[in-house]
Amino acid sequence: MTRKVFLSNRPWQEAREEFLATLRAEGYLTELPVEEIEVTAALGRVTAAPVYAAVSSPHYPAAAMDGIAVRAEATFTAGEGNPLELALGHEAVTVDTGDPVPEGFDAVIMIEEVTFEDKGVAVIRRPAVPGQNIRPVGENIKAGELLVPAGHVLTPFDLGGLLSAGVTRVAVRPRPRVAILPTGTELVPPNPNPAPGQILESNGTMLAGLVTLWGGEPRVYPITPDDYRLLKERLLEAVAASDLVLINAGSSAGREDYTAGLVAEVGRVLTHGVATKPGKPVILGVVEGKPVIGVPGYPVSAALCAELFARPLIYYRQGLEPPRREQVRAVLGRKIYSPLGREEFIRVRLEKEGDRLVAHPTSRGAATIMALARADGIVVVPRLAEGFAAGQEVTVYLLRPLEDLAEEAYGSREE
Repeated sequence: MTRKVFLSNRPWQEAREEFLATLRAEGYLTELPVEEIEVTAALGRVTAAPVYAAVSSPHYPAAAMDGIAVRAEATFTAGEGNPLELALGHEAVTVDTGDPVPEGFDAVIMIEEVTFEDKGVAVIRRPAVPGQNIRPVGENIKAGELLVPAGHVLTPFDLGGLLSAGVTRVAVRPRPRVAILPTGTELVPPNPNPAPGQILESNGTMLAGLVTLWGGEPRVYPITPDDYRLLKERLLEAVAASDLVLINAGSSAGREDYTAGLVAEVGRVLTHGVATKPGKPVILGVVEGKPVIGVPGYPVSAALCAELFARPLIYYRQGLEPPRREQVRAVLGRKIYSPLGREEFIRVRLEKEGDRLVAHPTSRGAATIMALARADGIVVVPRLAEGFAAGQEVTVYLLRPLEDLAEEAYGSREE
C-alpha cells in the first residue's frame, strides 16, 4: 500500500469553511434528522419544531387559596362590625388550593378570614370582590400558545411548562453520534504499570467528554493498532454507525501514519495540515457523506483540533449556532515569542495583580495535558505576528465559565 503524504499549511479558518461548505452542499448540515421522544426524557435536547400548548393551564377556574368559594355580590355587606353568616353548601362552598371553583361562584375567601359557628355556617367580616383568589382559565398558559421555538435547548423549566400544557412528546434533533477511534500500536488501556514504550490511552475519554459537553453522543472504540486493513475495517464500521468520526493519531506524515491515505481511499481528503500550533497535521475529510477528522495524537493538539473542527459540526448538526467563548482582557505577565506562519494558541493562567488582570503563559508543549487542565484561557497569536510583548493587553478566550473564576482574582466580564 502506497501512503500519500500531503501536509499543507493553509489557514485553519479557510480549511474549516471549505469543510462546512462541502457538508452543507451534501445535505449533512441542512437536512437534519428529527426524532420524537417523551418530554420527561428531553432535558438538554434541541427542539426540531415549535411547540404549542395542547391545553390551557389551568384548564378550569381554580381556587388559588384554601378557603370558601362565594358569590362576591352576596358578601358586600360584611364588615368588622357586621359579621355575615353564609350557609355552607348553598351560599358558600369549602375549597382547597387547586380545586375547581363551583359553577355560579366567583370569589374565594382565604380560610384565615373565615370562622365557623358550626358545621353548617361560615362567618366572614370582610367582603369579597369578583375574581378574588381565583386562577382563571389560561392564567399560566393558553391553549395554542407558543411554548418554545424550534432550535431551543430544553431546560427543566421548559419541561415543566410543556407537561403543564398537556404536551407529552416533543420533536427534537437527535444527539449527533460521534465515533472516536484511538489508534496506535503503542497505545494500551490505562493502568498503573505500563511498560517502556507503551502509551496510556487517554485521548478517547478526553474527546468523549468534549463531545458530551457539546451535546453529542460519543462512542470510544477499542484501540486499533497501526494495521492498515484493521484501520480500514474500523473506519468503515464507524462511518456506518455514526454521524461524525474522529480518528485519533496517525494524522501526520510518519511511517505508520495511515489516516490521510485511508480517508483518501474510501472517501476524499479536503485538508491535510493547517497553519496552527499545536494541531498542524489535522485531516478533514468526507466518507460516505459524513465528516471524518484525523486528530493529532498529542493531547493538546487533539483538544484544539476538536474545538476548531468537531465542535461546530456537533452544534450545527443539532440546528444550533456554536456559542462564542467568553472573553476577558488581560496584560501578559511575560513576553510571548511565536514564529511567523502559524496561528499559535497559548494556554494561560489568570491572576489579579493590583488593579489589573494578568495572563501568565503555561507550558506550550502539545503533549502537556495537565497544562491544559490547569489553564484558565487561551491567547491567540496571529499567523503574521511574532508574539506579544510583556505587559501588552491581549484577549483571553476562557476555557471555563467566568463565574467559576473567583471574582476577586479574575476581574469582571468583558462586555
